Amino acid sequence: MNPSEGLYKLIDARCVNPAGSESEIHKSDRHTLLIGIKGSCEVEAKGYCSEFGSCDVLLLLPDTPWRLLVNEKHSLEYCCFTFDVYTMDGQHTLQRGELEADIFPPAHWSEALAKTDLICSCWQGSSWERMESSIRFQELLLQLWRPDSSEAKHRTPSTAIIDQSKAYIESHFGQPMTREQLAERTGMSVAHYSRLFKKQVGRSPMEYLNSVRIRHAGDLLLRSEMTLRDTAHRVGYQDEFYFSRKFKSAIGISPSVYVKKHRMSTRIASMAHPYTSHLLALGLTPYAALINNSRGSAYSLNNVISLGHDQPDLGRLANARPELIISFEHSDYAEPDKAGLFPHIAPTCTVPFEGDWREHLRIIARAVNRLEIARQWLEAYEELAESLRLSIREKLKDEKVAVAQYENGCFRLFGNRNLGTVLYKDLQLERPRQLLNVEHSILLTPDQLSECSIDHLILFTSGNSAQRDLIHRSLASQEAWRELNAVRKGNVYEAADSSLYSCYTSLAHDLFLRRSSELLLSHMSRR
Repeated sequence: MNPSEGLYKLIDARCVNPAGSESEIHKSDRHTLLIGIKGSCEVEAKGYCSEFGSCDVLLLLPDTPWRLLVNEKHSLEYCCFTFDVYTMDGQHTLQRGELEADIFPPAHWSEALAKTDLICSCWQGSSWERMESSIRFQELLLQLWRPDSSEAKHRTPSTAIIDQSKAYIESHFGQPMTREQLAERTGMSVAHYSRLFKKQVGRSPMEYLNSVRIRHAGDLLLRSEMTLRDTAHRVGYQDEFYFSRKFKSAIGISPSVYVKKHRMSTRIASMAHPYTSHLLALGLTPYAALINNSRGSAYSLNNVISLGHDQPDLGRLANARPELIISFEHSDYAEPDKAGLFPHIAPTCTVPFEGDWREHLRIIARAVNRLEIARQWLEAYEELAESLRLSIREKLKDEKVAVAQYENGCFRLFGNRNLGTVLYKDLQLERPRQLLNVEHSILLTPDQLSECSIDHLILFTSGNSAQRDLIHRSLASQEAWRELNAVRKGNVYEAADSSLYSCYTSLAHDLFLRRSSELLLSHMSRR
């Protein structure tokens, strides 16, 4: 039956957090609607597997077996709605019916989360709240299927299938892949799938696959020292000579010329503040970058084209016409979809989110042909860190050191990344046990902080001098603060604002290495 002809009755609504490695097979005699809240997994239904994550919508018809393949390393949360559909027959009698089509593979719909949480929470309440939940569920279905919806999610199922096929190509481009295999994943015939794909995308599935592979190859060539053969294999080509021909056909120049040309680029666009810092450490001022006065006081960016404050503006980026873009991954930042558009503006070097800041510096250095400068910079940093480490550890011994930002009445203690990496990795100082497994930071109340064994505390506070004095007077009036070891021993070091030091990057770490060492050594010299 057509969605607009039905009457819908919500049977159950709940939020689900499946356990790690769950793979239980589900089957219902009712319609099932799944909406991803956060995390990701693979969903298997109708004999096919597909990705399922945040804002993905999956509709399954009655008696369709399905299961979620949840990896232990990934969390997942989703809403599950079961409902019945009724239609009226010729005698004006309601009969339970079934929709004409499901939505599989899942389709992305950014508006999906707007109503789901309220529907589930109301469903657990009073009879009036359950009535509200049912009404809001009707509104959700209306948004899902209405033809003139503001978002193209309410596309035909075939459109959603092609989008999912594109997403599969993007994430599996390095694997062997044929048109027949792609068509089989969708449940369509090869001819039908190919026609739909070209109609929607503007090129055939294999042409699209080739463009994705060439784009990723260009990125790899710029940011790594991989051989041509290894690069070809990484992106899915078994023959480097065939890869070179495809690359030159697509880009207009050979891979070797591409690398030489773009590693010598001077019009470099930085898509994140840490990358700008790395470029400056290498002696390069970006041609265009994000500029935020609250972050930019650590370095001068005069005559640099502004691409925005904290998120890049695509219009400004396109108008700047850079020769090389230093980009973040799709999974980074508040607007990750932008990362996929950068390669259409200029050649792109992607810096992975994971990894040590030193490796980030080396990746960028390769892309801009400054590896030797990076080596010298890192060598000087390590020599300074070693010298300071010996001096500080000789005096501190096994005393515990922490660095915190005071914010809204609580203390943000930094762990193994950002500020903490200078203290605990570069200077090899002892940390409180509460920070042993903390990657970035934890937020503690004054009472919780007093339970930590902290002998020395570097404390960042915000505001002007008068505001910081007010904060310290307020802290001094609190018994929990006065009970802290570092306070009783007089080992609290005021470091003012943290913005110069808190970025996970080369210049920020160099600044904090010097500043934290200065604070600790100058204080201990007065003992």
